[in-house]
Amino acid sequence: MIIDSHMHLIRKKNFDKETYDTLKLKLPEDTPIEKLVGWLKEAGVVKAVVKGQDMTRIWKTTFGEEYVLEVLKKYPDFFIGLASLEPMDLYNRFNDAAYEYFKKAITEYDFKGVLLTPPYGQFYSNDKTVYPFYAMAQDCGAVVQFHHSAQMGPAILAPTKYADMFRLNDIIVDFPDLKIVVEHIGYPWSEHLFILMANDKNLWTDLAMMYERPMKTVWSLVLAKEYGVIDRVMYASDYVCYSYDLYSDNPANDFKRWINFVKTGINEICERCGWPVFSQDEIDGILWKNANRLYGFNL
Repeated sequence: MIIDSHMHLIRKKNFDKETYDTLKLKLPEDTPIEKLVGWLKEAGVVKAVVKGQDMTRIWKTTFGEEYVLEVLKKYPDFFIGLASLEPMDLYNRFNDAAYEYFKKAITEYDFKGVLLTPPYGQFYSNDKTVYPFYAMAQDCGAVVQFHHSAQMGPAILAPTKYADMFRLNDIIVDFPDLKIVVEHIGYPWSEHLFILMANDKNLWTDLAMMYERPMKTVWSLVLAKEYGVIDRVMYASDYVCYSYDLYSDNPANDFKRWINFVKTGINEICERCGWPVFSQDEIDGILWKNANRLYGFNL
């Protein structure tokens, strides 16, 4: 059984072509939802947490929030949704419209949380302007998922200073009951993240985009086990579209390869390096049990 704790849904029309052309970046193509569901199920995925990714402030791009809503209505037993928004407007003011949308997403659309991407939006996560969003999420028991990691590519995509892990420390102090997921095991500050996790039982992380860095990833997992937080690490694909970034034209094969890395590859590297191996329960935790607890799927 597999739960994909972090993936994206997009529509090409919601990407700003001028911005992407200026940065010489390829625009992703649309994925028919039936194909995506087929690829996921072929890999053994039984639930997936989906979201767009609002990058309006800098990138004039939204991924497509309306597509997420359509998919949740079409596959309510397979997908759960996180809203995505920019908490600050173009002038660094509190984004009232985004706040009202978040409220509606939680209370009317049954979204389970929100995705915020400070490096893409070029704001600091501990900016007090954003705090009302955290307060609402904490009051509602919703998850705040952060891209609070360095961009794995050109620095212009997501300036590293906006992902500084020290910023996150303020949030877990000021909102002690807020459920937070930090994507990409906080790369490259994974050990710093695990220290924060050891001091905050509501802080979680995922392995999205880390499978092609096997030594870094496995050593990070060894540290997570050492710090006693391995039970809050989750499998995630970070899917955006086929034939794009790390994805081939057959994403089912990519999913299977990454899932098999968790199932057997992690311990193979541990045994080769003389590092502590992981129990089957810890492996199952990464693959589905931990996300099952966080989101209350009752699987």
